[in-house]
Amino acid sequence: MRRIIKIVVALAVIWIGTPFASFSQINTDRVLSIGRNALYFEDYVLSIQYFNQVIRVKPYLPEPYFYRAVAKISLEDFRGAEEDCSAALERNPFLVEAYRCRGIARIYQKKYDEAKADFDKGLEFSPENKLLLICKGYVSIQQEDYKQAVKDFSVAVENNPRYKEAYLNRGYAYMSDEDTASAMKDFQKVLDIDPFSSDGHAARGYVYYTKGEYKEALKDLDEAIRLDPYRTGYYINRSLVRYQMNNLRGSMDDYDHVIRLDPYNTMAYYNRGILRTEIGDKNRAVEDFDRVIEMEPDNYFAIYNRALLQSELGALNKSINDFTTIIEKYPDFFPAYYGRGEAKMKKYDKVGAEKDYNTAMLLRQRKLTKKDFEKDSTSTRKQSDKNLQHHNKLVVADREEENRRLSYKSESRGRVQNVNFNIDPEKNIVLTFHPAKKSDVKKSIYFDPLIDKLNQSGVMGKKLYLTNSELSFDNQLESIFKEIENETNIIKDKPSAANYFRRALLFEYISDYDSAIEDLGRAIDLSSSSDAWIYSFSRGNCLMKKVEYEMSLEDEVAQNERKNATQYYDEKMNYDLMLKDYEETSKLHPKFPFSWFNRGNVFCAQKDYRNAIANYTKAIELEHNFAEAYFNRGLCYVLIGENAKGISDLSKAGELGIYVAYNVIKRFRE
Repeated sequence: MRRIIKIVVALAVIWIGTPFASFSQINTDRVLSIGRNALYFEDYVLSIQYFNQVIRVKPYLPEPYFYRAVAKISLEDFRGAEEDCSAALERNPFLVEAYRCRGIARIYQKKYDEAKADFDKGLEFSPENKLLLICKGYVSIQQEDYKQAVKDFSVAVENNPRYKEAYLNRGYAYMSDEDTASAMKDFQKVLDIDPFSSDGHAARGYVYYTKGEYKEALKDLDEAIRLDPYRTGYYINRSLVRYQMNNLRGSMDDYDHVIRLDPYNTMAYYNRGILRTEIGDKNRAVEDFDRVIEMEPDNYFAIYNRALLQSELGALNKSINDFTTIIEKYPDFFPAYYGRGEAKMKKYDKVGAEKDYNTAMLLRQRKLTKKDFEKDSTSTRKQSDKNLQHHNKLVVADREEENRRLSYKSESRGRVQNVNFNIDPEKNIVLTFHPAKKSDVKKSIYFDPLIDKLNQSGVMGKKLYLTNSELSFDNQLESIFKEIENETNIIKDKPSAANYFRRALLFEYISDYDSAIEDLGRAIDLSSSSDAWIYSFSRGNCLMKKVEYEMSLEDEVAQNERKNATQYYDEKMNYDLMLKDYEETSKLHPKFPFSWFNRGNVFCAQKDYRNAIANYTKAIELEHNFAEAYFNRGLCYVLIGENAKGISDLSKAGELGIYVAYNVIKRFRE
């Protein structure tokens, strides 16, 4: 029953009401207030941007760091939250809630001793703080010191006899210590205090389930779902009760409903796959395990189950690959050798099959003990159970799973780390006449003094923008062609660098990269040394877009053969040309960070991650709040196995408005 307890759910509601000293400037006060409103409505990414503004103006204030930490915890950026809490406490060491916030961030990072020290420090200033007592008890649970956890929660009960969270958590501590009788008393007390507590009904229902009293368990879980129909864990546990009552249709319906509520709930897909296997719906069971593995590539339970099914269904190569994956991870798990041996035998690979059978027999003789022959009658396992022998058991939803709630449907609102994004690097920063609409959370347009001077001169006829988000032209193609025609007529009369450049950007906008590159070459030839960097920079960008576009058109066969094709060498040549253009840009405009960033992208595209990191680092030195550079450097660090540095960069990118970073942090957190 280990989970991140419900205290986090209430963080924003409780902390937003905390009174702080008023600020001397109305504007700062207003921005902080708007940020707190956004935080209250779970718009975590947007709230961070408001707190950033206050920090820039008044970096000596503790409050914006603290509130930003609350938002980061909700986005599961625990390292970033810890750093912000530390910054708040440096400015005000008596900020009790900052100790609690930092302690929670440390719990998530498994820094249990440090977390407990934070809660103890907070209790020095606020000895009867029930939330700190709950947090302290939770640390004891994580350290598997259940008796100490009971003591910690008991202090909260003694100080607050009507505080149902204390009873609820003490009940789970008793459950962890296998004292179901005491747990039942505490859960019943929760319902005595609040008969409409969905948590109380779900907890009592779980106790009934463990005792085999399925009718009573079903009543409680039905009531928990009636009171809170969006808690996926309730449905998962009810499906287990229905399964024990031989109501397979009802059990399957519960899993279907969870997936409708939360399409990324791997536990529901996994359990449904187990159930489908049991009723003989093997093809659809494989689909469920495919879905689990897609979201959790290291879910070896799902991989092993899929391997078994694929062997039965005749997908022998896939089955062998999956068994091999299991063996590489668990070289002593002899059933995987048996399974792979069977698949090889079906392929008439008798030598390979015999080798696997012999390995399995040797491992079996070496590993088996008397306990291994004892029959395990249970049909479920906990999430913490990593014994692959239990691969065919349904998983019980723990309280962390129960606390997952649906939030805003917008990708940039709520708990964005749970949205399944494609993890792609941020694209090049380009010069364009057509920027996308300004984002409410991320700087979408960058400033450069030379570009600003050029815009003020009016030489280009239109305003130039630095961005990696261009506006889609939708149905404006005809008007763009008219603009190109007008520019062509002007060039006939006056072939200047600026005129070629304007037409090149229009060609680029409609994806005619060859024409754009040709025009930019002419602009470079006609330009003076003071403005040539603009044209070199844009030509490098067009070359990158051209390569990306051509690669997107290649089919799978072409991709497999490209190293032997002329196209591969053309692409390599284009990468070299891009690097030369960006180098020329940096020579002529040394303080321009975007050529370094785009160079980093060229190296990243070639999987030369260390060179990419060096260039992103240079870009960040020149532009300290360069969100895209932090994001891409973070990805590169992760790809070379330096997760700590990667997560630190991704945290900064999320702080600066690239909300997908929080999803990446969740996937690669150490």
